[in-house]
Amino acid sequence: MYTGNTSLIARFYDRLKYKTLMDLEVDGGFISTDHPNHNAELMEKLGFPDTSLRLRDIVDWPPAAENFGGHGPIPGERDGYVFKPINTVVNGFYYHNMKIMAKFAKLLNKPGEALDFEYRAARVKKSINDKLFDEKRGYYVDGVGTDHASLHANMILLAFDIVPESRVKSVVEHVKSRGMACSVYGAQYLMEALYKAGEAEYALELMTATHDRSWYNMIKVGSTITMEAWDMKYKSNADWNHAWGAAPANIIPRKMWGIMPAKPGFEAVTIKPQLASLKHSSIVVPTIKGQIKGNYQYVSDRLQTYQITLPGNVVAEFFYKADASEVVVLNGVAVNPGFESIRLEPGVNNIEIRVHSF
Repeated sequence: MYTGNTSLIARFYDRLKYKTLMDLEVDGGFISTDHPNHNAELMEKLGFPDTSLRLRDIVDWPPAAENFGGHGPIPGERDGYVFKPINTVVNGFYYHNMKIMAKFAKLLNKPGEALDFEYRAARVKKSINDKLFDEKRGYYVDGVGTDHASLHANMILLAFDIVPESRVKSVVEHVKSRGMACSVYGAQYLMEALYKAGEAEYALELMTATHDRSWYNMIKVGSTITMEAWDMKYKSNADWNHAWGAAPANIIPRKMWGIMPAKPGFEAVTIKPQLASLKHSSIVVPTIKGQIKGNYQYVSDRLQTYQITLPGNVVAEFFYKADASEVVVLNGVAVNPGFESIRLEPGVNNIEIRVHSF
């Protein structure tokens, strides 16, 4: 979507099919490393030179340890996750991967395979919702056979659109009750989940927090680039140069500002800002077609302004759902209040959100 180039999809498609772990499907479409197909033949297909190795379920890193890497105790980053043969997080990723593979199959003109991936996705999604949701408490457990419900099990299912609308509220409440109970790696999916659920204010609160499980803390302890962990006490052998700690670098453009390619290669763009209580924000997003620039000002309770500048060969849909008291104005012209999106043309687009005068 970002480049319009499908060559890597075509090149790795067949290998990716193995890496989805379809061969480990059990009843209900779940996958499990307890499957008899978890053998040397599978490890060879996955590309392991040593086929005596076996896969392990991973939810977050590192685990709790009394003496991690010889550096002393650490609390772990899994929110007490209880591992079972049917693992909620692993199967959440499996669903997401099936959806991606279905898109790849369609791009490569493989309709039969696309249908198979869609079927597998639908089946595991149904099983997750039928067998892993705790009706009484209103959120998902870590796996079949445990009543423990971690942040991870719930944020992953939210992030990957597995949670039905009727359950989103209670799942979000549980997610928010856990705080930042994940690593800097897990934070990517927590942010994705919160913005998908419309929890922009809480997401902003986490990104701007100053406690010891925050990006601010990385600056506070002296790092000049994102670290492998929130603090050395959470991973005692952490390095101070880790891309997986940089979730806001993609979350701010993709989710806070909501700037995403709508067509491959940024031929068209969607812009769905969720700026919460920010008073002002500006952004430059590099794309293959040129820079997309955004500027936001909260002028007063009665006026907010956006300026969106698009490259010469890009159009965009700007999404804003005005309430009954608001009027949306684009380049000086009021927009039909029934519209929830505005078409933006190349060049400078000035948008005002005004409150009616009564």
